[in-house]
Amino acid sequence: MGMFNHWDVTGGVSDFWTYIREPRPHRWASWGVAIVAPIVIFWGFSTYLIPYEKPRPSILYFENWTKDRSEAEIRAEWVARAKATTLRNAQTRAEYQRLAEGLGIEYDSTEADRVTRETLGADAAAAAMKKPELPKTRSTLAERAARGPKPATTGDVRP
Repeated sequence: MGMFNHWDVTGGVSDFWTYIREPRPHRWASWGVAIVAPIVIFWGFSTYLIPYEKPRPSILYFENWTKDRSEAEIRAEWVARAKATTLRNAQTRAEYQRLAEGLGIEYDSTEADRVTRETLGADAAAAAMKKPELPKTRSTLAERAARGPKPATTGDVRP
């Protein structure tokens, strides 16, 4: 590996400069192609490899309310939205509580649980904190053995 110890690029640079300075009939056209071709290739990749569509302007329609809506109706809608948000937050907090218990991390949500009970009531707060049942999609080998063998199908059996 002794040949890579002494770097001297002056000979290569001087040869390149001598080659560039020689008068050739198509040297400027060659330089133009050599410079423009990579630019066009990079532009093509950037434009067409990962397509990006500009977002189209869209009209968002909001809920229309009647002019004669009372303050009580407005407050009832606010309270309903607040209760739905509190319920979602309680379910998320319960998931984090289960994760923290599984990891052995202390997670204190007593204040948030108190607010949830005050907002939703004790029954709804308890239901939000309950772990949802996972659907049974597969049975274990022991469960299949306990059921016994499947009954034979009565069909056309050919020898």
